[in-house]
Amino acid sequence: MEVRRNLYVAAFIGASLSYVFNVLAFTGTFDVFRWIVFVAVFLGFTYGFERLIGWTETVEDPR
Repeated sequence: MEVRRNLYVAAFIGASLSYVFNVLAFTGTFDVFRWIVFVAVFLGFTYGFERLIGWTETVEDPR
């Protein structure tokens, strides 16, 4: 589980930095509320995708 947690932290940091730099490059301003919304959506999709992968692994493994 520690490897998976490290991957989630790395993905969050990479996505967050990408969002901040893109917002600053294209708009010139940074809004904390929009960043929090981005974080919530990103974590929601990441959690949902993880659940989907777990579900497909149980379907494919006939144990």
